Amino acid sequence: MSTAVLAARACARTILWQSLRLSAFQGAVPHVLLVVDRLPCTLQKVLLEGYMQELDAINMGSSNPVEGPPRLDLDLLATTPSYSNGLDKDWKVTYGVLPFSAGSFLEDVQTLQAFLRQCGAPVDTEEGRIGGQWSEEKMKGVLDSLAPILSPYRADDNADGSVEWKDALLHTLRAGQPRELLGCILIQRNAFQNELEKYRLRLDLFKMGLRVAEHNHLECMSRTADTLASGKDGGSRERCLEEEEIIYYMQSCSLQPHVAESMGRAIADSIDALSWSRRTVAADGSDGVKLDVVPPASFYESLSNADLLSVYNAGVLRWEGSCYEKNTVTGMDPSAASWNISGPGAPLRIICQDGQVLSFEGGLEECLLNTGYYAAAHAPERNCVQGHRQRFPVRDAGEANKVEEGAEEKEEGDIASMRKASDAEKRGRLKKKEYLAMLKRTGKKNTAGRTSSPSDENDDGVRRRGNDCGACVGSSIGGTFPVGEVISESFDLSKLNGSCSVFAYPSLFKEVTMSDLNPVTMRIENGIVTDIGPNAPEELVELVSLVRQAEGACYVRELGIGLSPHVGRGRIVSDVTAFERQFGVHVSLGQRHPLFVKQPAKRNADGSVAVQVDGPVLKRKAGKYHIDVFLDAARLEMGAFVVDFTKGVCSFSSAAAAAVSCA
Repeated sequence: MSTAVLAARACARTILWQSLRLSAFQGAVPHVLLVVDRLPCTLQKVLLEGYMQELDAINMGSSNPVEGPPRLDLDLLATTPSYSNGLDKDWKVTYGVLPFSAGSFLEDVQTLQAFLRQCGAPVDTEEGRIGGQWSEEKMKGVLDSLAPILSPYRADDNADGSVEWKDALLHTLRAGQPRELLGCILIQRNAFQNELEKYRLRLDLFKMGLRVAEHNHLECMSRTADTLASGKDGGSRERCLEEEEIIYYMQSCSLQPHVAESMGRAIADSIDALSWSRRTVAADGSDGVKLDVVPPASFYESLSNADLLSVYNAGVLRWEGSCYEKNTVTGMDPSAASWNISGPGAPLRIICQDGQVLSFEGGLEECLLNTGYYAAAHAPERNCVQGHRQRFPVRDAGEANKVEEGAEEKEEGDIASMRKASDAEKRGRLKKKEYLAMLKRTGKKNTAGRTSSPSDENDDGVRRRGNDCGACVGSSIGGTFPVGEVISESFDLSKLNGSCSVFAYPSLFKEVTMSDLNPVTMRIENGIVTDIGPNAPEELVELVSLVRQAEGACYVRELGIGLSPHVGRGRIVSDVTAFERQFGVHVSLGQRHPLFVKQPAKRNADGSVAVQVDGPVLKRKAGKYHIDVFLDAARLEMGAFVVDFTKGVCSFSSAAAAAVSCA
């Protein structure tokens, strides 16, 4: 088997069984949709091949590599077939391949979900019996409409057998086990949501209860493989399956979620513990005992993670001792988090390969994690068909259309209300109470409890460390792959100072671009980019100029710590989002950040002000730009805590036990 297909198979294995945990579902046979562009690029085809091989293997009880050429034609003009596999067999997990069509995609998925819930015996829930209630005639009619999705592989090659396969499949489905459309893998040349003109296609699928994995912007990473597959420049279809960029991408998608979670949590907990200095409060109101920060439990837990120790080299994480001063207590005290903040804690310093240092000195925002670990996927109620169907009810197509028609009528009424409100404004401004009532009536006002960061609008699998729900809503399981990132930023944007070396940045076409021969020096004062080295490429200079023209000053916001050693300076992938996961550091230029809302002060647990912010207090949607640039980081230092970015991929060895050490 080629290197690329092996990498695709490992990617599929990690996402299907470890992140989405489809095989943990009980009470119904899970069905997975593999959605691909009708005319896919080479990377899409190889990824699809990996998913199909992995699904075939788990059902056939074999983990051995499949010999022979991929079943998908690597000809660039070959289109994606539409079919399902395993529905007529006693499979553990069935799947379907679906070419994406913007005009019918969501309706097809909703119809398929409703159809599969009618297969097998009804499922009893607290709200009654769900499924198995359609007549045979209705089942047959819906099967006809879904024939391109449900047909066996190459069923359309035998026109005479079209009726026979439908009748046989319908009989098998009605008499067989309950089934549930549970997973959706979006393998996208660019982004399907752009064709649908929807900001978050994934949210619609989440609301249906689907577990979703997205592979976005694959076209830009597939160009070299496409050229080889076309036979140009001496290429061949065999050589395209050894192309490095597509292999790097798929390897990065195979980072196991429990490894990323263990590594990410150890980093995030350490940064959060060290960000603020804390003391008890004496009886007279004065500062009492100082808190001495020691390694958090997650740091020690990573010591026993053998899979983590097989991915990173010895010394990747270190805690270089603690002073244990007199009259101090340790951060292990469970009440420590409620103690008053006496000021910013240890500065976080990024030391670049050439010795330049960037220092975050005003405390940091609470770290967020994106690791591919979704706690909801481990919840018992989410892995039984009764709880799942009760939580995510479905309507058939007719009912859905009625609901949509009703929604359209309501929307027309809302528009009329808005016009009346507008007319009222012309006569005289609405009172605040009337205005808020109008917003609520028209669905423009979010009446849910307001929270601070992260924003619900940019879930992408990002969550707070202590939030087991994950993603944008508590019920969502999935996100964009690859994963592996710890996200924070300076609490006070004006407290970021120093210089750093930039080795990569996005082009104007949003693709990763390397600095010419040497990294570019970028100078930052009070959180603002003040100077950029004379060797800076014109395109990077233009990016900084764009931010300055639009926002007045080029602020530095996000501090992103990637966790994947499968991509990096020597293992480039062109997609910026995928490259953010590289084991290293990136920062964002521009005032815009969807995850953090800046506050005028850091407050104690009782609401009292602990530290006043000197820098700008930016709203969530302040600014126009969020441009990630990648630093040539050697290590991160914060007090006694160290992350060494030079400790990359390694094979498991006896020496790996020292990968995380406490000196």
